[in-house]
Amino acid sequence: MAQSYLQKCILEALAKAKGNETKARALIAAQALDDHDLLIALSKPHLSGIVAHAVGRQSIQIKAKKDRLEDLPPLPKPPSSKGTKENDFALDLLKALGGNNVAKFGVEDAAPRVGKKPASQQHVNALKLMAAKSKTNKKR
Repeated sequence: MAQSYLQKCILEALAKAKGNETKARALIAAQALDDHDLLIALSKPHLSGIVAHAVGRQSIQIKAKKDRLEDLPPLPKPPSSKGTKENDFALDLLKALGGNNVAKFGVEDAAPRVGKKPASQQHVNALKLMAAKSKTNKKR
């Protein structure tokens, strides 16, 4: 009975869609949301695959959570007060990276600008020569 009911619904959808398979699929999908018997008839041949997918997906997620918890390294011990040289180095490093004249990530333009060097006389002469040649080429 289920197969004949499924065939009947599909034939009706194809007739409504005037033979257009894409529109018929949309009609069947919309009808299956409201018609429990049609939904069962459609999904029955694929039920074992659907169940296998759902169970496999959940087991993979559970295993991943367990693996993440087991792979976490133990927490490090807090630093002792004996290592004053290490603490001084860390403070010096922080001061060097956070000083007033240091470029900061994302605001590099806020760093002080490096002064521009004046152009050499050779560079100025080369630019004047190129400008003079371009003027003579325009006259031709």
